[in-house]
Amino acid sequence: MSRFSDSQEDKRQRFWSTARWLLSGGFGLYILSFILFAERLSNQPSETPQADGIVVLTGGTTARIEAGLALLSNKQGKRLLITGLYEDLDFDSVLAVAPLAKAQNPEALRCCLDLDYKADNTVANARETRLWADVHGFRSLIVVTSAQHMPRAFLELRNAMPKIRLSAYPVVVPQVKLDYWFAYPGTMALLLGEYTRFLWALAGLTNAR
Repeated sequence: MSRFSDSQEDKRQRFWSTARWLLSGGFGLYILSFILFAERLSNQPSETPQADGIVVLTGGTTARIEAGLALLSNKQGKRLLITGLYEDLDFDSVLAVAPLAKAQNPEALRCCLDLDYKADNTVANARETRLWADVHGFRSLIVVTSAQHMPRAFLELRNAMPKIRLSAYPVVVPQVKLDYWFAYPGTMALLLGEYTRFLWALAGLTNAR
């Protein structure tokens, strides 16, 4: 009877020992891969090639819209889609974000600007962008979004439009300290949240926001 009890106790100990090892290993892998994710984020757009269209995935800052309007003003693309806008932002409100670009040629910008109010997450952004690209017959796009959001945005856009060439134009606001992210708790928390959502999207859980 005691030998049977000892055997059961040994099994339980081995089980919990293995579980702790797996949890520790999984957590260590998560942290290591997160560090690689954070270190690879670019805070400067590379040389952006000419494209058929430009798409801005909106967020909590107007910096992305301003960057997209600047690209359109510089004729980097034929049209600009801003997807995921709040309903209270009309054409005049959007153009007012970049007064310099508006002053240069406001009518040229207005005629080539499309606004999407339907999308409320990254998956919907990708779906609306695909429909827009199909309507205009575009085969290449410049993607404008925040640097930390770019990997997930690219993943969803590639899933939605595998044959369209995508070029990244990351935007960084002063509050996000990418160069020394580990020294700023706010930036680290932001990147951890975005990396977790990226993993969810990578796993096919495409309702991740």
